[in-house]
Amino acid sequence: MDKQRDHEVALWAGVAAFFGSLATIGAVELINPAQLLKFAGSLVIALITGGAVYAKQRLDDAKREQQIKERERQS
Repeated sequence: MDKQRDHEVALWAGVAAFFGSLATIGAVELINPAQLLKFAGSLVIALITGGAVYAKQRLDDAKREQQIKERERQS
């Protein structure tokens, strides 16, 4: 894959993790306004989860690219 495609995959993985985490943890809390602080906490957790998934995907892409370059040098 090219770099642009790798970045898009990482971005979508992070977005999916964000919304998945948000839905799992706090979407039900929208119904009850008294639980707004709990929902804000779940939003923070979802941001952390989405960011972690994005970072992991980008790291994997960079490692794969580095391995390809090393193979090309050895050839």
